[in-house]
Amino acid sequence: MSSNPLFDRWYAAKHVKILLSPEHRLETFGNTLVNYTLVSELDDFPGKVRVREGRLEAHKPLVITPNMDIMTEGFGEEAKEYLEFLRDHADDVRILRYGYHLKSDNFSEQILTDSIEAVTGRVVEETKARGCAFSAVLQGVDDPWDIALVELWRREVARSAGKNIKELDESGRLFGRQ
Repeated sequence: MSSNPLFDRWYAAKHVKILLSPEHRLETFGNTLVNYTLVSELDDFPGKVRVREGRLEAHKPLVITPNMDIMTEGFGEEAKEYLEFLRDHADDVRILRYGYHLKSDNFSEQILTDSIEAVTGRVVEETKARGCAFSAVLQGVDDPWDIALVELWRREVARSAGKNIKELDESGRLFGRQ
């Protein structure tokens, strides 16, 4: 981590690799729990890899208000600052509001001695074998690591919005025809 938190935040966001995306998009009419595994190399320890596992809870999308108030729990200051930036530049999220309470829980971590390639390969295969449609595997920086989770959430919102809008419109909930 550098002495410039803004640089660290952007560096972390730009270096997230989603190795395995959830098979399903975010739910339209209910909350979605996404199980994640984040793999990162320890900066000053070659051959050491940290594997973090947890769960993100994204609430169902709600129809519009122009700002995005996102409550966080279990996230560090860097991730909160990145969410604040996204809120201030929310041009892409104008119709639906996602993630009232973005929460990281069921958290665990372990440090392994191996190459990042070997660890990510095993983690992807193990995750696929479990067959959970709402699982994701990411590779990111070790610090600030929770930026990767915010970036996963942001990408899943972008990926899910079209389906959610269509389903809300078909149900009559998008423009209050219900």
